[in-house]
Amino acid sequence: MTFPGFPTEIWWLIVDQAASIKDLSTMFLIARLNRTMACFALPLMYGIVKGLMYDDADRQSVCFWRSIIVSSLGKTLYPYCCWVKTLDFSDLLNFLQNFDKSEDAQLRYKFYSPPLRYLQLLQINISNPDHPFDQDNFDGNVGPHVLFCEVVNKITEGIRATADQGHVTSHLTKVRFPNLEYLPCILYFPVWISRLTGLTTLHIHDISLLNEQVTLAIAENCSALKHFKCYIIPSYEAERHLSSLLQTLPPNTIESFTVIRGAISGPHVLKALDRHSGSLKLIQLTKLEARALGALNELQKCNALESLYLDAIVGPDFDFVRSDTAVYGQCVDWLQNCGQMTHLSLGFFPGGTQLLKDSLTGPKLRLKSLTLMSVEANAPWYSELHHQTKLEYLNVEVPQLEFQELGPATGRCQGLAAGISRCPELKELETEEYLSVADISIISEGALKLEKISFSGSLVHDAHIMPLANLPRLKEVYVTGDSAFTASGILKFFQKMEETPDHDHQGFEFGAAFQQGTSIGQREYIRIRKAAKRAFDGDVDIRFIDSDGEEY
Repeated sequence: MTFPGFPTEIWWLIVDQAASIKDLSTMFLIARLNRTMACFALPLMYGIVKGLMYDDADRQSVCFWRSIIVSSLGKTLYPYCCWVKTLDFSDLLNFLQNFDKSEDAQLRYKFYSPPLRYLQLLQINISNPDHPFDQDNFDGNVGPHVLFCEVVNKITEGIRATADQGHVTSHLTKVRFPNLEYLPCILYFPVWISRLTGLTTLHIHDISLLNEQVTLAIAENCSALKHFKCYIIPSYEAERHLSSLLQTLPPNTIESFTVIRGAISGPHVLKALDRHSGSLKLIQLTKLEARALGALNELQKCNALESLYLDAIVGPDFDFVRSDTAVYGQCVDWLQNCGQMTHLSLGFFPGGTQLLKDSLTGPKLRLKSLTLMSVEANAPWYSELHHQTKLEYLNVEVPQLEFQELGPATGRCQGLAAGISRCPELKELETEEYLSVADISIISEGALKLEKISFSGSLVHDAHIMPLANLPRLKEVYVTGDSAFTASGILKFFQKMEETPDHDHQGFEFGAAFQQGTSIGQREYIRIRKAAKRAFDGDVDIRFIDSDGEEY
């Protein structure tokens, strides 16, 4: 398909536009125009597949993984495997497991057609009950894991071989590995890593994979590594291996370090992170135990941080503030002087409210995002919120206050509301606190740039939302507690919003998670939704529950 006289530059512009909106269909069609456009469009197309999931046993997934595998064997016109920027091998394993269960003969024929016929023979051989592999000691069907090992081996080998030939540069910079249960996969893992020399981002599910061989492979071959993420730290020994990796890498090379669910029990990882204090921009640590919290001051040189997420898992008697006053003081000084930090999150953190109260006053600390989750309320931290003049997002949940047992809100959040009202740049507020009508009035009078608000309460009613109508940029209201709104009240709220001078409520959404009783009938609900659509091109989502708390 060609268009004589149609400038090639026009197609380039169209491909760039399609890439910006991740329109793979348009990019593929243009790639089929001629070889010149294929060489331009296909690398961009494979470079954006990181936003898609190829783990289902469908035609799209078969085509994607087959193109990667076959190209790694050098059997395709173009080196697709070298054009991919992100490879999620967790998706590959899921795909192989789903594909193993598929009864679609056409898909199976397409995937296993030459030159991948040998993979089907390998699968058949493994399925043979006389095969010497001891499947009794393996949890699950071994077949997909055997194929996974073979495929990953070929992909990484092909990428390295193609890059070594010098004809094509590998674009692969980000890789994620699943939990490797099959022994050959574990043995091959350092080999796979050693072939991916352009890696800047590495995600590992189980940190126990980090033995000495893997650490050495990363240190010797992945000099560009900047971002590391893991999900599980199963043992104290694995934690030591993780700290060993950080110590082995060149100093000040890691920019982001994330532990999603793994517990950090000792000081070793924190001490190792100090080696990268000049480069670290993001640290996320979950399940910090008492000994690790006692070494939190090891991070005090990490002043280039932009984002910090700390979650703890300690007993009720542990007091971070008083356990070691010297360590606590150093942590306060550290946070106060993090002049580049814009995001701070504390979850299940002992003494978190006191730490905030003492840190928010820092002359250099200017947060844009603050999250405080499941932290005891032992200090009025919100009285210092006014120091954070750039704060745009605030998420607060303090369940230890047991507000739900205290009945309707009667002003007990007045201090919090006053603090929030002194954040002139605040755009989004999420809180599980029981805000009273007066509290919401205070917030809406001060935080005039507020666009989204989510709050709880006991039988929140029409009067609670009326003050919010004065906010000229309000785009979303969501009530997570029990509510008793009326149709007339909500419609009046919409009308008041429209009367606000210089308002912009385009796309406004209103939601209530637990609407009590029958104060809003089906016809009225439809009327409310139509009113939101007509006035703001918006929507209303109300979940109705009966006296037993069941949705109906």
